[in-house]
Amino acid sequence: MLIAIDKSYELKKPYLEDAAEVVFVVEDSPERIVLQHVLWVESYDRVVKHWKQEWKYEDRVIHEFAGNLSWRRRNLSKEEAQGTWSQKVSQVDDSPRYESYGKWIHSGGLSSWQGNQTRRPLPRREYTKRKDYDIFMAVNRHTLTPSGWVHEQDNIKQISSSGKVLCREVGLNQYYKTVEVDFSEVKKYWASHLDYWSRVSAMWEKELEGADQLSLHESHDGKPLYRHLFEIIRHSGKATEHAAKAAEVIGKFVIAKE
Repeated sequence: MLIAIDKSYELKKPYLEDAAEVVFVVEDSPERIVLQHVLWVESYDRVVKHWKQEWKYEDRVIHEFAGNLSWRRRNLSKEEAQGTWSQKVSQVDDSPRYESYGKWIHSGGLSSWQGNQTRRPLPRREYTKRKDYDIFMAVNRHTLTPSGWVHEQDNIKQISSSGKVLCREVGLNQYYKTVEVDFSEVKKYWASHLDYWSRVSAMWEKELEGADQLSLHESHDGKPLYRHLFEIIRHSGKATEHAAKAAEVIGKFVIAKE
């Protein structure tokens, strides 16, 4: 659902799409859960590594999107973090996207988590087509269902330089388990590339660790970051060799601190 707030904002048709994907449990511990989404595009016989979400219990460090491909570190007090779970969402290349924190509510059979409002970069479906705003101010809610979960989004489309709000967007993603799709190719892909992406993910953790701000270049040699990192594993080689090349690429995208 889209609601125009500013009269100059041109509404587009609602975005509706079905997709088949596997959500791999990369880590499952009492205080940290990592879920990797991998798409299966059956019509093109193609596997696509998608976004990743990482949940941490009573996380004291949050990296908030600051605009212009930059993320700032925010330290939470013990009182702020008490009883909360943070959700960090990564891009397809495991670079940061957005992060928030909130509490799970378990009552009367309902299990639901809602995060604080947080800044987010535009999704790919938006930033490749629109230039009239540059950030989302968003609230996420995840609710468990008997067959999966529902992800609700309440997004404010805003111009960061002026604070002007153009549009409110309400989105709904429904995830449910299915046995009607053959995911064997997805499982093969992830088994083959898990080591590589684990190493890439660790590189991003190192870049964020202790840094007050992480800023990235938009492209290098005319290509965005994700294209460079995906092209590396299209060639034969060991995960260690691929990871060494990935480290070089990431180093070219990270803007050195002055």
